[in-house]
Amino acid sequence: MNGKHGRGFAAVALLLAASIMAGCAGSNVMQTDTGKGALLGGGAGAAIGALIDTGNPWAGALIGAAGGALLGAGVGHYMDQRKQDLTRELAPEINAGQASVQVLPGNSLQVTMTGQTAFAPGSAVINPGFLPTLQKIGNVVKTYGKMTVSVIGHPDATGTWQERETLSNQRAEAVRIQFLGMGVKPALVSAAGNPNSSYMDGRVELILNPVVSQ
Repeated sequence: MNGKHGRGFAAVALLLAASIMAGCAGSNVMQTDTGKGALLGGGAGAAIGALIDTGNPWAGALIGAAGGALLGAGVGHYMDQRKQDLTRELAPEINAGQASVQVLPGNSLQVTMTGQTAFAPGSAVINPGFLPTLQKIGNVVKTYGKMTVSVIGHPDATGTWQERETLSNQRAEAVRIQFLGMGVKPALVSAAGNPNSSYMDGRVELILNPVVSQ
């Protein structure tokens, strides 16, 4: 395996490993809050972009799951359009103060839902009223493609650090499983909790990362 193919394989392997590990309560925690999502979104987007041109079959599988990849200057325009789509679809939630959509560095999008919307205190069971919101987001991802979704769960303010870690991971995984049930392909969705969150209110953040060819 030459150096170019090796780097691409390693990048894909890391992405797939992150997706698998997200389902484990003991997985590494992604350190990100609102405004810091580029740590996740930019990193994942860069890894995907770096592997697109390697021609290895793992890259092809990911591109196939995403319905293709984006190129150059078209990335920003494409993600701006997806922001408009999400803002339109989530207008009731946004107007009610239950959700927000913003653009992060690297052309990723961050969708944030409040803890009151997503989970009851101390629970990792998704509120039934939150499911239509997830469905709207899942529909945008499925309809337009060329994106991956990173789910970040946040804990409540109570409990030990270990309890917050477990709860935040369980909440992220619960959302990931819902997306899979809604038809979003497993290769495109990862999940991790953030027990060190600045927001101990049970909120959920979704980082939509563009699949980029460089």
